[in-house]
Amino acid sequence: MLINTGVTTAFDFEGPIEVIKQEIVKYGCGINVAVLEAIYPEDGIKSKNPPVEELKKIIKKNLDNGAIGIKILGGHYPLTPEATYNIFQITHQEKGYMGFHVGTTETGSNILGVKEAVKLSEGKPLHIAHVNAYCRGYIEDPLLELKIVMDILKKSPNIISESHLAIHNACYGGINENGVPRSYVLRNALRAKGYQVSKEGLEEALRVKYAGVYALRGSKMKYIYGDEAINYWKEHDYKVGICFPINRRRAAEVCVTERDNKGNFVVDAISSDAGAIPRNCILAHGLPLVRFCALTLSELVQKISLTPSRMLGLKNKGHLSIGADADITVFDPDNAKVEIVLIKGKVCMVSGIIFNNPGRLIVTQRGANRFKKQEIPLEVIDLEDSLFLKGKRGEDK
Repeated sequence: MLINTGVTTAFDFEGPIEVIKQEIVKYGCGINVAVLEAIYPEDGIKSKNPPVEELKKIIKKNLDNGAIGIKILGGHYPLTPEATYNIFQITHQEKGYMGFHVGTTETGSNILGVKEAVKLSEGKPLHIAHVNAYCRGYIEDPLLELKIVMDILKKSPNIISESHLAIHNACYGGINENGVPRSYVLRNALRAKGYQVSKEGLEEALRVKYAGVYALRGSKMKYIYGDEAINYWKEHDYKVGICFPINRRRAAEVCVTERDNKGNFVVDAISSDAGAIPRNCILAHGLPLVRFCALTLSELVQKISLTPSRMLGLKNKGHLSIGADADITVFDPDNAKVEIVLIKGKVCMVSGIIFNNPGRLIVTQRGANRFKKQEIPLEVIDLEDSLFLKGKRGEDK
């Protein structure tokens, strides 16, 4: 799915790194992949407020195993503010990349979570994921929420951020022992439209097609609805991906186009927040913004290629010049159809035909040490060269 939509380098914001390591050579399609390992209760840690030593152990393990950093899924599976703060601190001490879907047990996946995230970061580097997702009108009027978030980011040069353009969100459809959806984001989506926050409420939302399931159909991931979605959800013991059409179009546009008083983009990049989720729509939704004159084509390229490369310190990516990596996507600007993808100068896809090239893991030297005896192609980066660590003012944090 990624290669067909023109992706040459993916920044996976969940992992697990162990699964990606096992699959990247056989199924990588030539794509470069960097990984943040997500940690949350029942997956890496035992509770919402684990002791510091438990956090140190799991963070060091993940960084040693090849992840370049850590992700907190706070909006879905919130930790206490104390645990969140400790993860920030430990990851920074270990020189890892820190990603955050905002929210703790005291706030949530909303503007309050954004305010809290900036406070907890204490000026240290932090990547706030999919900024548009915090402007759904859960706390204030959506337009006011947009202004609040933009103002926060303008005052926070230590914060790196991106937004995506898809109308659908994504969350886990699992149900806990009390009959309540595990994902707090899913709970919010049900509550927003007046559905019962329960297994029965989710089933009703699926029945009336407010909610959907993303599932493999043939060789592609697709959204399914109604009885088909309910049956799939139940057949898989509720452990499937769920979506709701709750990402506001105005939020998507503002997050892409808003600038500070120096003319710099407030939200640094455009992401897909997709991967296996069928919303890899960067070109399909980004090019209309160019035709709308909200962005120039060069600015779109800046937000989807150059700046993301700089975030990771990938000096040879994001530009066409002598010595660059020749990661190139050729597409039709009229319909956003991707025709050719080259990665490291190798043809990886032509007219929908995918060539069986191994993928490549992007790792730090710490992670590379783990792969000395494994036949996995690597690209080693130094996060000291990254926009993430340097900050937007070019100062080390």
